[in-house]
Amino acid sequence: MAKAGPVLRSIYVRTARATRSGAQRIGLLDRLDRAYVVRPTSPAGRLRTLFAIHDVDDLVHLDIPWWTYGATRVVERHLAARGGAARVFEYGSGASSVWLGNRSGEVHSVEHHAGFAEVMRRVLAQAGLTEKVELLEVAAQASPDPVTRSGRKGEDSVDYTDYARTIETVGGQFDLIVVDGRARVACCQVALPFLAPGGIIVFDDSQRPRYRQGIEGSGLQVRRIWGWVPSLPYPRQTALLRAARDG
Repeated sequence: MAKAGPVLRSIYVRTARATRSGAQRIGLLDRLDRAYVVRPTSPAGRLRTLFAIHDVDDLVHLDIPWWTYGATRVVERHLAARGGAARVFEYGSGASSVWLGNRSGEVHSVEHHAGFAEVMRRVLAQAGLTEKVELLEVAAQASPDPVTRSGRKGEDSVDYTDYARTIETVGGQFDLIVVDGRARVACCQVALPFLAPGGIIVFDDSQRPRYRQGIEGSGLQVRRIWGWVPSLPYPRQTALLRAARDG
């Protein structure tokens, strides 16, 4: 069953992209776009996002990060409470980088994949966010004995230590830290000292068993939010780890 997962995801992505062409031709995509504007989480709105699978430009167009809808609402309120001046660090760039940039004072996003980093430089420039969102490209290092492993199949000889420690280079405290890239448990551990009082860590795909111990051992208040996510036909979980306020 574990081997079937990637195959099924690949089939789904190909099917969604092929169906999108037909939906555009008959005007369905335009109708779903209008429904999405009125109510993004309606059945029609969620259906619209299914056509955006692995399409960063379309997700930017829809103005939505790839977390559960419930978690996104909590994070949006968290950022709004800081009057658009929140300081954000993000592991793993994407449409969320633009979404965060439009709602925060500054965003520092680290990306390990050179090809996708190039895509994101274009996306951020088109969004007019190059001054507000700093994209940090930090590649993983080949190593026979990695210190910081991702836990992903095929990456047994890849070390993400530099990637995880990028937050140390940026420095300071952050109102929001997003853990949605590689080596997530290690990134979360490294990021803990940089979380501001009352801050939140967004730990995506927290339903994965390999993340459980890292989340529960963080020492933070954990809220797991199951639910639908943009561009996927099945629910997932995003955990929100919250730091207590001083006093």
